[in-house]
Amino acid sequence: MGILDSDQGRIRGWLFIAALALLVVATCCTRASAQDEAAPPALDLGIIVVPTMDDAHAVIKQLMSGENFSILAKEKSVDATATDGGYLGKLNPDELRPELRDALHGHHAGELTDIVQLPSGFAILKILTGAPPTSDLNPRRISSLVGTGAIHIGAYVAGLPEANLAFQEYAKKYGWPDHSILRGCEIRTNSLAAAIAPIREDLASGLFQGAPLTPAKRIAGHTTLAQLYAYTGRMEDSVREWKAAYDLAQTDEPAALPNLEESLGTSYLHLSEIENGIYRNNSDIDLFPPLHPNQSFKKTEESKQAIKYFLEFLQQQPDDLGVRWQLNLAYVTLGEYPSGVPAAFLIPEKDFASKQDVGRFVDVASAAGLNIFRSAGGLLVDDFDNDGLLDAVVSSQDMCDPVHFFHNNGDGTFANRTKEAGLLNILGGLNMVAADYNNDGCIDILVLRGGWEFPQRMSLMRNNCNGTFTDVTDASGLGSTLVESQSAAWADIDNDGFLDLFVANENGPAKLFHNKGDGTFEEIGHAAGIDQVAYSKGIAAADYDGDGYMDFYVSNQNGPNFLYHNNGNLTFTEVGRQAGVQEPAYSFATWFFDYDNDGWPDIFVENFLPSVAESVKTYAETMKLYRNRHDGTFEDVTEQVGLDKVYMPMGANFGDIDNDGYLDIYLGMGAPSYTTMMPHELLRNDQGKSFVNVTQSSGTGELHKGHGIAFADLTRHGREDIVAVIGGAVPGDKHTMRVFANPGNRNNWLNVRLVGVKTNREAIGAQIHVTVQDGNATPRSIYRTVGQTSSFGTNPAEQNIGLGPGAHDVTLDISWPASKTRQHFTGVAVDQFIQIKEFANEFTRREFHPFNFPKPSPSTAASHPH
Repeated sequence: MGILDSDQGRIRGWLFIAALALLVVATCCTRASAQDEAAPPALDLGIIVVPTMDDAHAVIKQLMSGENFSILAKEKSVDATATDGGYLGKLNPDELRPELRDALHGHHAGELTDIVQLPSGFAILKILTGAPPTSDLNPRRISSLVGTGAIHIGAYVAGLPEANLAFQEYAKKYGWPDHSILRGCEIRTNSLAAAIAPIREDLASGLFQGAPLTPAKRIAGHTTLAQLYAYTGRMEDSVREWKAAYDLAQTDEPAALPNLEESLGTSYLHLSEIENGIYRNNSDIDLFPPLHPNQSFKKTEESKQAIKYFLEFLQQQPDDLGVRWQLNLAYVTLGEYPSGVPAAFLIPEKDFASKQDVGRFVDVASAAGLNIFRSAGGLLVDDFDNDGLLDAVVSSQDMCDPVHFFHNNGDGTFANRTKEAGLLNILGGLNMVAADYNNDGCIDILVLRGGWEFPQRMSLMRNNCNGTFTDVTDASGLGSTLVESQSAAWADIDNDGFLDLFVANENGPAKLFHNKGDGTFEEIGHAAGIDQVAYSKGIAAADYDGDGYMDFYVSNQNGPNFLYHNNGNLTFTEVGRQAGVQEPAYSFATWFFDYDNDGWPDIFVENFLPSVAESVKTYAETMKLYRNRHDGTFEDVTEQVGLDKVYMPMGANFGDIDNDGYLDIYLGMGAPSYTTMMPHELLRNDQGKSFVNVTQSSGTGELHKGHGIAFADLTRHGREDIVAVIGGAVPGDKHTMRVFANPGNRNNWLNVRLVGVKTNREAIGAQIHVTVQDGNATPRSIYRTVGQTSSFGTNPAEQNIGLGPGAHDVTLDISWPASKTRQHFTGVAVDQFIQIKEFANEFTRREFHPFNFPKPSPSTAASHPH
């Protein structure tokens, strides 16, 4: 059976997927000589790219006649650098694509190269003299640097693009997308088999469209099969196909060998982890830096094979940081890091040492019953059944995985009540957002789908306040809208007491659904002025300028970020440029939070560049922290607070790990490719002045893919644990969750849950101002705003507020957005849970008995002392 029923469709599917594989192999890398001379110095480079060869000859003629390179680049170039006069940056020629590197060979400052054909057009390079570097990157500059090879992404092993192409071809037969979530699972399953069959048949017959297969097409066929097998986790089959491609390339396509060596090493390492149970059974061996350096896998043969191919690659390209990193990880699995790593390729453990000790966080997911095995997904932690304890809801990008509901039993364990909750047929969903949209006192769930993929429907699950949920997507008016989205935010944009919904979109306009107060929504995105088309990945809400209306910040991939100022009349004005918050150009998860406790919401936004090499060396743009200046603009303080590093975060969130009153950050790393394993990072906020990496001391450096993350007090001790969904974008990269139990300290705390009356019931947008005297000499202020949480992972609506050591003289001030009222409470006792209702003169103490997680059992992952 082909991807389509007709022979024509079958051939189209084969061509489509094989062409993608050929592109990856052809453009990734070329084999360098081990005897290459020392790397040349970095050069200021300019580039002009035009559509045709005739255009290129015309540009050369103009340049030779004396016309200015920068002006011509702005006028003629189709490259992203055109707005900067063609300035690429100060680059080492060895970092460029082979054809650009070869064109530069032998040229000197001020000289032009010959015309170079690229996939994007025809290029002319110039070694510039006195070229001033641009102050920042224009929105598409990173794409241009990736395209020229200056930023190295590395081999891609996961099969997600191939599987998605197969899905889309097969789905046409059914007229999908439609309103059937179950149909998506069926198509995903059947389309993979349908994509594999014709490639295997053609490779066996040696014919393609009636003609003998060329070596290049044979390699493309084997690599495409390798990717499709890798997608589902059939790694032995995947390795077999990579090997077949590698054997062919030895004689027929030597330029493909580096890509295939890296792909084989990656595949063997992934197979080794699967064989040793690392993905299904959490172990300290997949935390980095290693907690037990002599611990190793029981089965080591596949890791040794990985090392063989990584070393073969590095013999020719010794400076490739991505492959060097994977080599170091392979030695970790043998219990031979760092001592066994060849000195030339060692990435020292000291580079990851913590400067502060916050205590060891121990993973209790298995003991707590939260070790669910999932792909990339979202996470909600809140009290969904109103018993005062925090439950967990987990989604998965896998179109065949249901959303799971875990009830907190109050004894350190959780019960899987997915079936009882009515969620078994709610499949897929890379992310979710929670809110009490109908003000009935019970928190509802919105499941988001289509992110990184193709348009799909959302699911709005109304909480029935009895432990069950009802799908009201169609009844609410959300069912008619298909989105490519993994991010949305709830906020009351007009202060009518009902929460409205902003849905970010990829390759389409954003959506704004106005809550009509009767359980239904009206889409007003165009009228509101927020329907710009962008590849949006994150959305956060806050009243950043203190005018009483909620605003939105939207992070975008390959484009400027948006800051939508609420005009107070159901319309918004985009002011990102004026406010100074458009970067980074490759953005991902984002949030508002008051990192320095000055009472004004600041903006944190991740950079996301799926390059291990860049994460190691920090060459490209970094994440951003924007401090609110209190005048509608923001100051970039990223470097000032020590966050000017390239990470590779997907999920991320914030909370106060040590109850000092300052909000810390946990970053979950990764990208779809199996090559992208980087330790998650825990960054402690040091009194609002800097962020200090405490990953090593806390033991939270999970190496596998991180997605939904939440900070939450799961055991009612007044301290926040870190809950993290671990798992990649494809079924072959599923992993069990992590629950890092907070070791605690002696700092005081206060847990506050607000209940709105005129303001929305969940109190989203309400601000809490705590004044406290602790070990410091003078009273200090701590601020929290309900509803401020990450765009990937959701913290509870209750606010667990650290007060520092020896806290006393605690005062609370609550500001309510809809009623514009304030409440003032003095003499508040520390270390207690309280509930405050809008307009009330007194607060209510919430009585809980703290409990502990069960003691974790020794790891069942197949590892042992070396």
